[in-house]
Amino acid sequence: MFACTAIAAVGVSAAPVDTSAPLAQYRLDPARSGVTFDVANAWHSNLTMRFSRVGAELDGFQGATSGRVVVTIDATSLEANAPFVTRIVESGGMLDVAHYPAIRFVSTRLVRIGPFNGLLTGDLTIRTTTRPVTLDVTFDTAPDDPPGAPETLAFSADGHFSRAAFGLTKWSSAVGDDVHMRIRAEFVKERADP
Repeated sequence: MFACTAIAAVGVSAAPVDTSAPLAQYRLDPARSGVTFDVANAWHSNLTMRFSRVGAELDGFQGATSGRVVVTIDATSLEANAPFVTRIVESGGMLDVAHYPAIRFVSTRLVRIGPFNGLLTGDLTIRTTTRPVTLDVTFDTAPDDPPGAPETLAFSADGHFSRAAFGLTKWSSAVGDDVHMRIRAEFVKERADP
């Protein structure tokens, strides 16, 4: 469940890392962040599942490209656009949220392909299975906030994964295998101690 403005992830970039920049501390703004999964199915043209509780951390952010992002999705916070599907997806035959209440994405590499976009690779863990996934990341431009407003870092990330690769094969005759994952995260820079 979930990847950060010209910021996050261990990796390669088009510009050198500014190692003189101090490490910055950021906190996630949950009201402006979230994760969705979309999958084709027999009942609707598209089944959208939204996770309303998401956590994310930036580790070792220094300059514009050095660091790591960790997104933790509370699988028990699932809401679907077809309400009866929520119970099916949460059940033991699918996510089994009673035993595996969290979905995790941990970045391993960021390759910047432009000033506002890049490819973010990381490890996605669903239940007990971990697989690498690559997400297309778009970094938000810095907002034109009034003086004194907190500095923010924000991004959106889109990617696809096979649910069968994670052992989620139940209902395969009615629900597609390709899952489109979207992560939206906004972080607020913490004020430095005086």
